[in-house]
Amino acid sequence: MRVYDVPVVFFDLDDSLINKDANSLWIRWRVKRERWAVVEAMLALASLYRAYKKGRVTHGRLSNYYRTRTRGMTLEEYQIHVERFFTERGQLHIYPQAASLLFAYRRKGAELVMITGADDVVARAYGNALGINNVISNRLSTENNRIVGLEKPMCYGAGKVDLARQFLTRRGWSFEDAAFYSDSHADIPLLEAVKQPVVLNPSDELRSVALERHWPCLDWRSE
Repeated sequence: MRVYDVPVVFFDLDDSLINKDANSLWIRWRVKRERWAVVEAMLALASLYRAYKKGRVTHGRLSNYYRTRTRGMTLEEYQIHVERFFTERGQLHIYPQAASLLFAYRRKGAELVMITGADDVVARAYGNALGINNVISNRLSTENNRIVGLEKPMCYGAGKVDLARQFLTRRGWSFEDAAFYSDSHADIPLLEAVKQPVVLNPSDELRSVALERHWPCLDWRSE
């Protein structure tokens, strides 16, 4: 498992550091506990995931999903649910290899950053478990402490590139100082931007792109 000589390393979460996507894990966990969550599952599967596969996730569509997902919860109520979800199901899906890779980069003194389309509460739960202090994610928007959707810019596609650039600029770095590990074709813009792209457990589409561009590939699914 090669470790690259860069001062900052970005990691995607879904299907990268964990072996599923966090939204699917959440939906399965919720459906077993509340019947109304079936509506949430249908919305996600019928709208959000089809859009994701086509690279057409919009802020409006994702915000609508989160309004359905949280059903008027306060931020504190949602945090309690996420803590329970993470303990009972979420943490079970972290790749064992992830700990070794992250440890190797820490030994080199690299700054580790999770950059994910998961919401900030879920992303922080995984960040804490993995020892990643820097988390860039979709931020929940609230009114009167009730969750009403997501803030802009969305942490997806070009928005992910902008958020990564902002992080690097604040630290006095540029994309030439960074590596990025991801499984998803939606992350091609950020993979193209960094000095060292690495595809990790890639989708078929991303694997083809990686072969064309000679990007290194890791696949923990077969190990």
